[in-house]
Amino acid sequence: MKKPWIVACAVLLALLPAAVAGAGGAGGVGFGAQQYSRSLSSEDLGMAYIQGFGYGVDEDGNRVGGFGMALLSGYGQVAGGVGGMVVGHEWNIGPLMAALSLWGGVGGAAAGGGGYMLLFGEGELELGIRVLPWMQIVGYAGYQVWGNLIPGVPFQSARLNTPVFGVRVAFGGA
Repeated sequence: MKKPWIVACAVLLALLPAAVAGAGGAGGVGFGAQQYSRSLSSEDLGMAYIQGFGYGVDEDGNRVGGFGMALLSGYGQVAGGVGGMVVGHEWNIGPLMAALSLWGGVGGAAAGGGGYMLLFGEGELELGIRVLPWMQIVGYAGYQVWGNLIPGVPFQSARLNTPVFGVRVAFGGA
């Protein structure tokens, strides 16, 4: 009987700093995919991405946060995950949002018969619409680069650079 009250109080105390900060933020989930292009992609791996993320937004629209992402090749060539930091800037007009973001981090993957520590980076443009006061649907397009740090020569044993696109559902308020 006491447990739900303790959990509710802990959640309220955790949210108190955000309520008095006068800014916003979001957290949510997303799904993305490699958009193979002969001229822009290093290879076609049929990559798909599942992400969890969270960030704070200050009164000027600056974003800082973090993410975790699972990587999976549709052809079974690559599987792994990365985690890291999100930085960027967003602009809001009514229910509409636009943002430029950089996602960067480290992780690991099995690729080409070996296991690798990866360095990951992605730059993207996001466009979103607030469908409820606490929920936003966001589409994004960007360019992603990742490659091995170890073992082997960095960015030579395993690497991918490619356009990406996807959709996210963000929960939070601005």
